[in-house]
This record gives sequence, C-alpha cells and structure tokens, in this order.
Amino acid sequence: MNTFSKILLGTVGGVAGYLTVTAGAYLPFVIKDAKKGYSDDCEYLLVLGGLVVGAETPSGHLLERINTAAEYLKKNTKCFVIPCGGCFRDGQKKSEALIIKEHLVKLGIDESRFVLEDKSTTTFENFENAFEIIKAHSGKNPNEVKVAFLSSDYHLHRAGIIAKRCGFKNIGKVSSPGKSDIIKNYAREYFVAYELLKRDKR
Repeated sequence: MNTFSKILLGTVGGVAGYLTVTAGAYLPFVIKDAKKGYSDDCEYLLVLGGLVVGAETPSGHLLERINTAAEYLKKNTKCFVIPCGGCFRDGQKKSEALIIKEHLVKLGIDESRFVLEDKSTTTFENFENAFEIIKAHSGKNPNEVKVAFLSSDYHLHRAGIIAKRCGFKNIGKVSSPGKSDIIKNYAREYFVAYELLKRDKR
C-alpha cells in the first residue's frame, strides 16, 4: 500500500470514527425526547410532513401525525395549524401539506384554521418557510407568539435543533407516537446525525 492510500484510509477511518462517536452520543437524547410525550400549548401548530406513497396516500407515520394532530386540535380550539411539506416525489400529485389538511378536515378540523406551507422538501425548509408564514399571518415576530411543532416522537429531538437553527427561540413540541417501523426510524436518526453538523446557525 502506497503512502497516499494509507493517508486516504486514515482520513476516511478518522471521519467514520468521528461520525460514529457523534451519532452515538446523540442517539440517547433522541430516545429521551421521544419518551417525554410532549403536548405544549400554542397559537400556531406546525404539523411536519412525511412520506407520501404514490399519488397521495400518506404513509403509516404520516397518518400517525395526522391523527395526533386531530386530537390535539380538537382540544386546543384556538390555535391555527400549519401543515408542512411540498410535492416533490416521483408520482406524487398533491403536496404533503394539502394531504395533511384534507385528512384533518375529514376528521373535523375547520378549514378556517389552516395556513399551508406547501413548498418545502426538507425539515430545514419546513421551519424556514413556516417562520415567514407565521410572521406574515400574525403580523408579529414568530418568537412573540406561541409556536409548537408536531412530529413523530423519534424525530422530535432533531427537529427541535433544526427549529432553533431556523430562528425559533422557544418552540414547543407535540409528540406523535411513532409506532410504524420503530427500529428503522431510530436507525435513521442515528445515521442522519451528521446533517446537523453541516448547517450553520442562523
């Protein structure tokens, strides 16, 4: 093995080791947040989107979020709801936001409560776009109103970090029990920990 190959292998091994340690230290916080069962009060509730199957069928974990959102909104009748997520997958015909809204309306949530964020393709964009939507809708800085986001329990910790990096200082959380593909979902959180290292704080 030549010197260049040794250096390359050492660099790759070092990066892999760093990412493994970082993700390993991060995962306990993911699990801790997932177990807390958040249901914070808010004036604006962001419902984070998720996988859409085919043209417009919500995946199992997206349906879980929708059902949890319906329960929350029926108890908290004063808050607006911002379904999040665009239309960006092959074969998808409706945005995640519109699919969430349509299901929530069927579950009894009044259409007057909705403000859609239907352009995003990532969790970062969910929060970046929602920040501007809340500012325009409320006429206030979003940190002057009570905002919370709803997502699957395994996703709460990472989404909370992203929300802060997108300008939300005191955002609340609403937990949706992630019953679908539990092992797969926690494994994914482990491997995407590096995503948080790549983005600068706002």
